[in-house]
Amino acid sequence: MSVVLKTALVIILLTYSTSIFACIAANSNIAQTITFPSKTDLKNAENDYAFQLLQLVLEKSKDKYGNCKALLLKEHLPAKRIENYLIKDHLIDIAALTVNNARNELMLPVKIPIAKGLRGYRLFMIRKSDADKFAKISSLNELANFRAGQGAKWADVNILRSNKLPVVTGGSINTLINMLEYKRFDYFPRGTLELMEEIDNYNDKAVQLESTLALIYPNMTAFYVNKDNIELAHRIEYGLNKAIEDGSFNTFFYSHPSSVDALKVLSLSSRRLLTICNPNLPHWVPINVSNYWLQDWPENFERCSHGPNAAQQTIETTH
Repeated sequence: MSVVLKTALVIILLTYSTSIFACIAANSNIAQTITFPSKTDLKNAENDYAFQLLQLVLEKSKDKYGNCKALLLKEHLPAKRIENYLIKDHLIDIAALTVNNARNELMLPVKIPIAKGLRGYRLFMIRKSDADKFAKISSLNELANFRAGQGAKWADVNILRSNKLPVVTGGSINTLINMLEYKRFDYFPRGTLELMEEIDNYNDKAVQLESTLALIYPNMTAFYVNKDNIELAHRIEYGLNKAIEDGSFNTFFYSHPSSVDALKVLSLSSRRLLTICNPNLPHWVPINVSNYWLQDWPENFERCSHGPNAAQQTIETTH
């Protein structure tokens, strides 16, 4: 084999090893790296919740796996492209995504929630004139008399309909707000993280944040890696569990600005909680591990069935 060919082969092997085998060498004094994509504005990407948590996890796992540094990809990517890059082992090594069965077929999830299920908490945008009507709702049966609005391809469409809650679909968020204002539907369930960015944009509309209800379902955001990157998944799982056990995960969660702001908007102690099941939730999601979640799920909570009686699994809870 010629010297040139040998050199090329070494370069190829090194390039491969820094991707699939990044940050898994124990007792390494070399600062290895993994690359994480931002789904937020690149100007604020360094403050991204998942990116900062990843840094904590890498630090917690250093004793077993060696030094590792998380780098941000200098490119804003939509979720679908993040998935494609991760599947192909191209440019990125790890990402934070909502867990579902389709993604689990193509990528490897670390099976620990990284945000205490916060994205499964939904508050409502409603018409200002309907505030008294919603203040009187105390059960899912009563909520079912009203129509929810959602984007046509959003996951919540299936979740709401599986729980026998009527849904009207539309296009963009601006379109949906207009549809709400013009009584095409009655309430617009939104995650708290989205609401914080959106609510001030619609002060000129006859809509407002409903103040007495929250619709909740088990929802898990997790770190995903390439299917072949099993050792990196083990490292992340080890670091997450260590952070949870020593309390540093809770310290991080309850002090990060995005969590603090979301919990303030949620104001759970002042809301009636209506709990529904999630048909998109994989069977292995650990809903019974209490320290993984913002609050315990009801003792009699059951996962969605996938048959015609799925909505019978719905549980109602109030605070």
